Amino acid sequence: MLRKLGTSSRVLSGVPRAISRVCGRVERVSSPPKISCIQALNGRCFSNLPEKPTSSLPAKTSKDGVVGLPIDFDIQSKVEGNESQIVTINLEPDQVLRAESGAMMYMTENVTISTTTGGGLSEGFKRMLTGQNFFISDYKYEGAQGTTGTVALGTDFPSKILRLNVDEYGGKIVCQQGALLCCSHTIDINMEFTKTMTGGFFGGEGFILQALSGEGDVFLKAGGTLIRRDLEPGEELRISSGCLVGFSEGVEYDVQMVKGFQNVIAGGEGLFMTTLTGPGVVWLSGMPPQRMISEIARRVPSGGGLALGVPIGGGGSSGGEGGSSEGSG
Repeated sequence: MLRKLGTSSRVLSGVPRAISRVCGRVERVSSPPKISCIQALNGRCFSNLPEKPTSSLPAKTSKDGVVGLPIDFDIQSKVEGNESQIVTINLEPDQVLRAESGAMMYMTENVTISTTTGGGLSEGFKRMLTGQNFFISDYKYEGAQGTTGTVALGTDFPSKILRLNVDEYGGKIVCQQGALLCCSHTIDINMEFTKTMTGGFFGGEGFILQALSGEGDVFLKAGGTLIRRDLEPGEELRISSGCLVGFSEGVEYDVQMVKGFQNVIAGGEGLFMTTLTGPGVVWLSGMPPQRMISEIARRVPSGGGLALGVPIGGGGSSGGEGGSSEGSG
């Protein structure tokens, strides 16, 4: 009897050790392996998080067959300078920027340039009629992923640079001849004819204006201070010929004769004024290139004589000052 009790006590005394060994094995099996924070992030332990996208925007094809990724001009472009501005644009791999030929100021390594007619001889001649060059340049960055290249563009006369998104204005913006500096490669440059013969002869912009349509952004150049006017339906705005930069679709363009013989002779604005009727948006410039060139030509001495700077009409005070300073020199 005592022997049985001793055996039972040894069995019972071994139970805690057995339970401990079993629990230890269970604990070792059920406990997760130790991992570092870096391993956790790389392994994406939280599998319910969205995967990082490989590309933000799909590639787009222009009318003349150029394929490229669109540019986010909100974060990739910067207009610099005050009176004579330039624009710098950072390009990511496979992005394409279309610009007027001869406008490039500098470009960094791995940025390539391709100068073409942009769709054949007819397209080149059409651009010439709108005031642009016969050829057009496409800039594309061909560097490694994660890197960027830069293109800087300047103007051919002291200008401010205006950036507009064509989609925000009904998909079309009509501009003065030669206003375009650069744009998305999906923008089409077309001719916009004036509706009346009077507007073509006396409007100061010619029979053909520049129509920019498509999808993307455009950068326009214009001299002097730039202003924007929003016209209500039927609202009329009369402007001096040559001050027009552009207007959105829906605005009617026409020319009206200036009333009053004295206004025509001494007003300095000419015989006709450009009339714009809403609804829509109008952009104007304070110093048209033609006006600046005319003023410079008026002050250049002819025949080797001295320029007296006699004011005839418009800018009389500046002409008088210029004449007195030259005479004193």
